[in-house]
Amino acid sequence: MMMPANFSAVSENEMTYVMGGSVAEYLAPVMGKKEWSNFSKNLVTIIGNSYLGNFVNNTLGVIFSGTYVPGGVLSNFGSDISGIWNANFDGTDTKSKILSGMAGVLNVGLNIAGNLAAIYNLGFGTVKNGAEKAAITEFSATDLL
Repeated sequence: MMMPANFSAVSENEMTYVMGGSVAEYLAPVMGKKEWSNFSKNLVTIIGNSYLGNFVNNTLGVIFSGTYVPGGVLSNFGSDISGIWNANFDGTDTKSKILSGMAGVLNVGLNIAGNLAAIYNLGFGTVKNGAEKAAITEFSATDLL
């Protein structure tokens, strides 16, 4: 009798039944929609936190610096993007131009995504008040004499 190539004659007592079998099923519980949603939110928060200081310096720091010129905020972001581009671009030959150009586009895109994550943090988070733990000393006019 001819059997298919993938057929193996095994007696019933030699058979092993495995349900699932993935190591991940034993090490970590299954992540559902709620857990993946929380993971995504936390990831955006972590990325936003790393960009937050630079974002605030490039916007509010420029506006309230005392030397603000209209358009100064955009020029800061423009210089960040051109700095990223210049750090990645290699114009020695055509292949280098293409590959480094792709790397530059990727890194500029990631920088924009990081700044958007910082905006997300500012929109959905609560900023801690720095004056909350400030020590305030009270004194009267007689203390000045």
